[in-house]
Amino acid sequence: MFFTNSELKNIFEVIDMQLANIPNKHSFSLPELYGEIEWNKLYIGDRVMTGNIFRREVLKGHYADVSLLPKKDGKNRSQYVKH
Repeated sequence: MFFTNSELKNIFEVIDMQLANIPNKHSFSLPELYGEIEWNKLYIGDRVMTGNIFRREVLKGHYADVSLLPKKDGKNRSQYVKH
């Protein structure tokens, strides 16, 4: 992925590292994966952009071991599962 925003690059480095450490068949949202406290410290525009980029990349197959789940969680967050 190519980022012009260095903050987004840093966010995705954390996401990729955390994703490598979670077990298969584990479902998650991006804030859970990134860390709720740290996620909430991010600028809202970066959170929205990160969510949109991650969703698109999952759907394009960039994250081959991750699928988007059809239902959102109780906080209306997109849910994913690692295979």
